[in-house]
Amino acid sequence: MRNVTAALLTAITNARENGIVPRTLIYVTAKNRVTGLPESVGIWSDHEDANITVLSGTTGLPVTRLYYGARALLEVSEIPRVSDLTIQTVTISLSQIANVSQQLVREYDVRLAKVEIHQVLLDPKSGQLVSVEAPVFLGEVDGAPITTPAVGGEGSIELKVISDAISMLTRTNPRKSSYEAQKRRQGDEWGLYSGTVATWKIPWGQKA
Repeated sequence: MRNVTAALLTAITNARENGIVPRTLIYVTAKNRVTGLPESVGIWSDHEDANITVLSGTTGLPVTRLYYGARALLEVSEIPRVSDLTIQTVTISLSQIANVSQQLVREYDVRLAKVEIHQVLLDPKSGQLVSVEAPVFLGEVDGAPITTPAVGGEGSIELKVISDAISMLTRTNPRKSSYEAQKRRQGDEWGLYSGTVATWKIPWGQKA
């Protein structure tokens, strides 16, 4: 359940009289192809670049980030809000001609990049943020196809983002338990005879 601040509730309640200005923000942390270091890029559904304060999906604390506008963010599919453990997918469509979009997919390796999606409201009169919001979706990039348009057409970049927490629960651990791995923990010899015991045939219900 999303926690609604008093300021946000007031803005929604008065939306009929005062209007409402919703905006979507995405924040992608990917790996720089040259340095190999993680770098972050923010993009939002507005015309101008802006420094916006949101609640970090990692720490839960307020953090001010630069979000690029210029209509680089074309569309974000509906954010699924479910109570089960199924992996949810969100599609983020970016402008193919925007400089920040090109930087994100050309200079950075976005495979498995971490993504935060925030949905905020702006005051129609002041243009200021109504309240500092927590992310509505945390995930990682599962695919980033670039659609090349025909002559006169319009291309796009689509990031397929899967829910982070649930995808982690469904992953298998490739590391198996073994005596060699166990004894690294301060000489633990719990698995010393595991290989031998596995071959024992115990006649249950019979005298040996």
